[in-house]
Amino acid sequence: MRVLSAAEEERARRLHDEAFVFAAHTDFIAGVSEGRSRGEKGVAGRRQLPLLRAGGVKAVCEHVAGDTPYFSTLAFRNVRPLQPTKFALQALDYWYAEFEETPDWQLVLEADDFRRAARDGKVAVVFGFEGAMPIDDDLGLLRMFHRLGIRSIGLTWNGRNLLGDGVAVGSGGGLTRFGRTAVAELNRLGIVIDVSHMSDEGIRDVIEVSADPIIASHSNARALCAHPRNLTDDLARALAERGGVIGLHMLNQFVSGSTRATLDQFLDHIDHFVRLVGPDHVGLGPDCMEQWPADVYRTLWAGTEMATLEFHYPPEFDSLAKCLNVTRGLVARGHDDASIRGILGDNVLRVFERVLGRRS
Repeated sequence: MRVLSAAEEERARRLHDEAFVFAAHTDFIAGVSEGRSRGEKGVAGRRQLPLLRAGGVKAVCEHVAGDTPYFSTLAFRNVRPLQPTKFALQALDYWYAEFEETPDWQLVLEADDFRRAARDGKVAVVFGFEGAMPIDDDLGLLRMFHRLGIRSIGLTWNGRNLLGDGVAVGSGGGLTRFGRTAVAELNRLGIVIDVSHMSDEGIRDVIEVSADPIIASHSNARALCAHPRNLTDDLARALAERGGVIGLHMLNQFVSGSTRATLDQFLDHIDHFVRLVGPDHVGLGPDCMEQWPADVYRTLWAGTEMATLEFHYPPEFDSLAKCLNVTRGLVARGHDDASIRGILGDNVLRVFERVLGRRS
């Protein structure tokens, strides 16, 4: 990225300070659960909050549970079989304790809570699932999790669950009959649907059947990086046409397809989607695994597909504390003020406020 002029630097800092920076995908629960299981308190307040403050982040969509190994037996050091419903409840208990111990968080239950958090100088937290296994085959569980604060659900992780196929299944399957019923209930309840990690067929099905706009919270452009987790242009267009938003992922393997990537390559994905679907449908879904207990998790993941995952990011954007560098890059590439504010967070905020607002 080129060095900004003094005037451009001033503009970037002003825009970043004014913007509602929204990280559409975080997994702080991994560190929270590891710390709290050892008796620590205020874990996210110590580990994550300073990074968010440094990066000007005003809201996060925090995925507290789901289908993946680190949301189940491994994260909680439990030797019993996978119990996603139990561990979702345990994770929510952990996070509610975090709120009591650190007053700087604002749980989002209604659309107005985002603006309220900003006025009060707090970081807004949306509870989400990364995979719908915690609801099992029971929409009553979905309704109970809504009562406990869940406001976003990624329907699958990489594998298959009762709602549909994840991207790694490779069978050509999409939503199941139960998955279609669940989408209708998610719409009725006012829970934002996230299609990152779904199979292409599943994403297409959700776009077709959802009455609300949806998000792909952490998915890049497959046209630039041919990873199956990234979105095809056709799916990106279809998602945007229904009012949805794509959050860009900062992990190198989804940016460049290797362990090395640069901020410019990350910005290339933003520019690709801006040209393809317009700036109103692009956001940030960093999914940055900083402050994770990596040594613990590599041991626990032994024998699973997660064991080979390495967390490498562009050096200019390897922490949520460095979000200003994204704003600098957008300024350097000539984006206008409204587009930059939208990409930094207003676009994701629009979807959440619309979906949650119907239930307020």
